[in-house]
Amino acid sequence: MPYEDISLEIDQGVARLTFCRPDKLNALRDHTGSEMQAAFDEMESNPDVRAIILTGEGRAFGAGYDLSLAKPDDVPDMAKILEESYNPLIRRMRASRLPIVSVVNGPCAGASVGIALAGDIVIAARSAYFYEPFVGLALIPDAGNTLFLPRAVGRIRAAGAMLLAEKITAEEALSWGLVWRVFEDGELKIKADAIAYKLAGFSPTSVSLIKNLMSEASDHGLSDQLDLERDAQGEACGSPEMKAAIASFFAKRA
Repeated sequence: MPYEDISLEIDQGVARLTFCRPDKLNALRDHTGSEMQAAFDEMESNPDVRAIILTGEGRAFGAGYDLSLAKPDDVPDMAKILEESYNPLIRRMRASRLPIVSVVNGPCAGASVGIALAGDIVIAARSAYFYEPFVGLALIPDAGNTLFLPRAVGRIRAAGAMLLAEKITAEEALSWGLVWRVFEDGELKIKADAIAYKLAGFSPTSVSLIKNLMSEASDHGLSDQLDLERDAQGEACGSPEMKAAIASFFAKRA
């Protein structure tokens, strides 16, 4: 099927799934999550697909949800957006039979962090960083962030990143255990391809079973946590502070 916000290419057992709104740093729209779910339907139903590369076009992996789509006096219903588009996507990624290589090629912020961390192997360019800006917008981290980040780096580091909205550099992400490897920017695509094609060459049954066992061990409570994030985000979206943050966001853009 044709996609608007993403592209999907399949070659020699490897599917390359790319966010493609480079002019918006691959910021997410309401239907981006639905397109991603449709892409997973397509990849899962293709027996030739053995591994997935997930990345962003241009200089960013993703800037999180695109707040510029809202109106200055209109607060987006983030709880509904999460329930319909992004929570199902996160669940789908973790339940997929296919190993997902998240290739963080540049800035990765907000919900895009949760999507990247829903992958199985996460690698990053030297110039990349992870950023949880939610508190500055009077929101809460979503898309699985409140489970993935603390479990990967520990509660104290996750709290600093989320409560202070401070960026995590690629080198910090490596030392904290948030990514598998960091590569020079010019080498990232070559290294990502090598990892994905290596995965595609292994027994798909073995890879799927290993992924499933690791997901069962590490993602316990994920579905409940996604529901909690949805409810908390709905509450945060109704606050005067969030409305003021939206107004400030548009004032700065102007």
